[in-house]
Amino acid sequence: MQKSQQSDDAVKILVVDDEESAVEELVFALCAAGFDAVGAISASQGLERFLKDDRIGVVVSDIRMPLQDGIGFLQKIRRCGDRGAACALILMTGFPEISSAIEAIDLRVARYLQKPFEPDEALAVVAAAVSNYRRAVESSNANDTAVSALRALLLAPTPGSAAPDLAKSDLAKSGLAKSGRGAETPESRERRRIDTLRSLLRFRNQRSELLPQEMFGDPAWFMFLELALLERSGKATSVSGLCMSANISQTTALRRVQDMVEAGLIVRHEDPRDKRRSHINLTTEANERLNQLLDRTASEA
Repeated sequence: MQKSQQSDDAVKILVVDDEESAVEELVFALCAAGFDAVGAISASQGLERFLKDDRIGVVVSDIRMPLQDGIGFLQKIRRCGDRGAACALILMTGFPEISSAIEAIDLRVARYLQKPFEPDEALAVVAAAVSNYRRAVESSNANDTAVSALRALLLAPTPGSAAPDLAKSDLAKSGLAKSGRGAETPESRERRRIDTLRSLLRFRNQRSELLPQEMFGDPAWFMFLELALLERSGKATSVSGLCMSANISQTTALRRVQDMVEAGLIVRHEDPRDKRRSHINLTTEANERLNQLLDRTASEA
């Protein structure tokens, strides 16, 4: 059994199972390997420990437990703000089922551990989960200022004016008439804005091929542009769909979505045909500011 080097900021692992002996055995194995682990013998006790200890970043839970099963428990973990969204989840079960596998995918469960399992197998799965959690947190911290910058860019008052005025940001203010392009119709203006959005996203893709994405990545901005383009193309956008298009980890993408919701840039609402899925749209004010930015970009081209 290999030892894992522990540090002062070690990620803590929470093990939840209604079989007390199973909890004790796995916690002992994890601690013997150098991990920091604690146990709980019910979903309610596990949730209480998770809420009280912000060092817990990995949760290992059995599926079949009385009162509340592992799926319901992990759903509650996921709803615990940024920590819950970032937490790495592992499910243990002696009875694999298709229905629980589908629910596990929706919860972004990292791995299944099928009982009975060898200690070394559990240690390898937990070690990978800890590494993934650390990367997700580091990536999220590195991008914490992205949404603030985006909000400042789009929602800050224009210099010299108290509030945005869409009517004044059209052709006459954008400088397009001076450039000799002639008067725009609302339809041609919208087509030009869509073309500008596509150009910005193409530039992102080309840049990623030539330069390190982790160094120059600005996921919130490009998720925002992607959402704007999809909306203008008449396509409904789900949270999961936007996260998949972001080309970053699901955890970071979900956090960026939540940050933009809290910043008033996008609004989230339930899909009336499927309550498990959420759709997102730009807010009216964010859309208006984006139009101004696209018009200025075109006038300076």
